[in-house]
Amino acid sequence: MPNDLSSIAASSDAGGIAARKGFRIQDHVAARLALEMLHDSTILQLECETGDDVVLRRMEAGQKIIEYIQVKTTEIDAKWSIKELTARVNSKQGSSICEKSLLCDKHGEIAWFRFVSTRAVSTKLQPFRRPRSKRTNYLALTGLITSFSNKFKTVKSASGRTLADWASNMLWEVEGEEEALISRNINALLKISSGQGVNPSYEAMEKVYRELANKVRIMGDKPSVDAEEKVWTRQNCLKWFNSQVDAMRMAANATVKVYQISNVPQFFSEICSMDEEAIQRALYAYDVEFDGDVWRREELIDHLLDWLPEIALPPQTLANFNHLAARRLPGEALKELDRHGSTDIPQLIAALMLHAILRHHFDAEPIACRIFFSVSGTMRASSAHIVQLPDREEIWLGRSRLVTASSHETVINEVLAELRTALTRDVLKEERDIIIQLREPRHLRDDKLDVILSKTGKTSDLLKVMRLPLLVAYDSAILGTAFDSGYIEKLKEEVEKEYSRIKVLLGDELTSVRISLLLVPVECAATLSQDFEKKLRK
Repeated sequence: MPNDLSSIAASSDAGGIAARKGFRIQDHVAARLALEMLHDSTILQLECETGDDVVLRRMEAGQKIIEYIQVKTTEIDAKWSIKELTARVNSKQGSSICEKSLLCDKHGEIAWFRFVSTRAVSTKLQPFRRPRSKRTNYLALTGLITSFSNKFKTVKSASGRTLADWASNMLWEVEGEEEALISRNINALLKISSGQGVNPSYEAMEKVYRELANKVRIMGDKPSVDAEEKVWTRQNCLKWFNSQVDAMRMAANATVKVYQISNVPQFFSEICSMDEEAIQRALYAYDVEFDGDVWRREELIDHLLDWLPEIALPPQTLANFNHLAARRLPGEALKELDRHGSTDIPQLIAALMLHAILRHHFDAEPIACRIFFSVSGTMRASSAHIVQLPDREEIWLGRSRLVTASSHETVINEVLAELRTALTRDVLKEERDIIIQLREPRHLRDDKLDVILSKTGKTSDLLKVMRLPLLVAYDSAILGTAFDSGYIEKLKEEVEKEYSRIKVLLGDELTSVRISLLLVPVECAATLSQDFEKKLRK
């Protein structure tokens, strides 16, 4: 008989559908067999409550095979035995368990049989538990086949098979407790999903599994006249599973903590730090270092390019590419930067430096790496990061500049003037509103800043948790001379002098806010800018 729905429509409701209520262990066995079908391409389709409790139709080596599966959940303490399988009810032919299983064979294909029980089997039945692929010359099974062939020799299925054929093709599985079966099924789903590149939470997979168990339960509950609804082809099962994988991937991407997934190694080394908490000022200075007697300009450029996607692309975009190296995205990142107008390369380099240092040395997460806003008609750029300190959370609203020796004084004065403007209520409110718009809490670690970062929040409350980091990467007189093995001590003196000088320039207007000065001495700011742009646009 052909392997189509016509044979199913002719089947009876084998398991007594009217008695089915809610989830049963049979549904979880059917779910496990559906998972078996997902990774076994020889299985063509799964049926629930057609020719048996569960039916699998296969195609192996060009031959059609139908497997009749019964789920045994009787609650007695004894192990399954040959006597129990062959016991007839009132001596009526066809009433024993083995006969009922054999008589399911009505459709002409090669017939396999399987029992899945919650009870263990006796020693004599143990050969049935051996996988079919490992039964060649298995003498113990030969003896068991003989035991059944000597029983009820006149009993044959509609396809002409005997109990000897039944025993030859019987596989017995012991599942044990229902909860253990459910757990194994969920773990199997996790393994299959992992093979598709998805690693959802156990809770997410429990939800998928409930859908799977519900699917096969509904199939079993359908009457035989609804033949098509009692069948799940492998093709449709794969479609269902792929849709689940897509949904899990989207859900995972929607909430992935993108800033906790960084493969960018630490680069800058600390020269010195100084925290003057009493006056709310701090100094942090960082070195690019030398390789031999060569300042590591090329390595610095490569390192900054690695961070470009994070400061230019939104977290939902990064979430879709978290399995890729960061360097796969600089093209998209550059397009996003250019969308705001021609890219200011020195400003970009400084912003990348600030971001890299905050990420590695302060474990910061960006709320918005680049915030563009207008102050008196002039476009300004800042960044916003959350830094989780042991006793509090701070919002670091950063500014950064790369300056040459000739522009040093002018740029420092300009940025300090900008900081003073940034603390006015209107500008601070505008910057906060942009942060609210750009913030993606789903992609960030949990914090307690929702009230402050809300439309109704007070700017005075924002000031209480705010710090202004100012990064200045500048032409260093020390690095501009020939390499000196003792240059670190000289750099330390240089950055401390620069810190003292800028600290005086901050003035009284900024005494109410915490300010951290981050200094990065560079060998030549102009050359760094030229080489960076060449590599960026290559």
